[in-house]
Amino acid sequence: MAVAERWEKAVQLASDWELRNKQQKILDDVWELTKSLATQRITKRLLNNLLSNSIGEELKGENFQKFCSDWLEGKKNSRATAESTLRRYKSIIDGFLARLPEKRRCASVSSMTVAEIERFRNSEIQVGKTAGTANFGVKVLRAVFNTARRQGVISTNPAEAVELLLEEPEERLPFDEEQIKALLAAAKGDRQWIGMVLFAVHAGLRLTDSANLTWNNIDLAGRTLTFRAKKTGKRTKKDTVIALHQDIVNYLDSLPVNDVPGQSLFPSLAGRQSGSHAGLSNTFNRLIQKARIRVPVGAEKEGKGRRFQKLGFHSLRHSFISRLANSEVPVDLRRMLAGHSSDQIHRRYVHLDLSLQEKAIGKLPSVL
Repeated sequence: MAVAERWEKAVQLASDWELRNKQQKILDDVWELTKSLATQRITKRLLNNLLSNSIGEELKGENFQKFCSDWLEGKKNSRATAESTLRRYKSIIDGFLARLPEKRRCASVSSMTVAEIERFRNSEIQVGKTAGTANFGVKVLRAVFNTARRQGVISTNPAEAVELLLEEPEERLPFDEEQIKALLAAAKGDRQWIGMVLFAVHAGLRLTDSANLTWNNIDLAGRTLTFRAKKTGKRTKKDTVIALHQDIVNYLDSLPVNDVPGQSLFPSLAGRQSGSHAGLSNTFNRLIQKARIRVPVGAEKEGKGRRFQKLGFHSLRHSFISRLANSEVPVDLRRMLAGHSSDQIHRRYVHLDLSLQEKAIGKLPSVL
């Protein structure tokens, strides 16, 4: 009788178009009343039919693999997530699904267990990935299950019960002044890479943001650069405006005059991917080698994990921010120029010279 009353309540909610928000409560009640998988299946089938007849939808969360696919599609359609981030999300979800038995992939979202997520986290470590990478996978799964919870598919998030591993962060280093000069000297035969280095070290641009600059981004009269960062622009919907350093102005003045609107600053680099052998990142790494700069590396890894290189193109962004800090530029202005959303993120990019510390200590009066 109690179960029948819940079913009757579901019919009434469906007729009022309110079943979507109460479906999980009904399922939870029926389970608590009966502890019967058969009754639970019948209830789900009833709710599915009611939803289909009332609002043209099906009961969400009955197929975990489909739910994940829909979650990724939602992220893609929102256009708030960068394509590179979407690819990373998909890789993690595909990896998690691949470690589930076939029947489990098609099971309901609510049946996913803490143990299954823990096994996935541990397997990432076993193939040689870092704790940070394994933790990121757990965080992506937390986001998937949080969406399910907000939609009323589940009442608790199993991924939140999975402990994150202790991380030993592998920190990117900045290039020092001599290394920057060595890079520019090594790029002497390639004017485009000279420009890439200058935009990174004097404006903090990331690799693909710099490579895809056009003359439309430049206002030489106003001496400004205006661009929308690929990594954060979709989320913030804001352009970044940075004053041009004299080195960049001199570089731009040296380029051939071109009246074509939207012409790329770096034609042979624009549109190229960061990864792959011929990608931008590896091309810059070869420039580092040509400049004879020794690159410190992280701990040796086993399996699929790549050995971390502490110097790369992104190190020039660290150099930009650190040079500002060492010139005693206030943190609020540094954050604005770098486009960082928090002090915590910004601090990871600041590498203070000992001379600046000595200057600060020297301001303390003697106590002798």
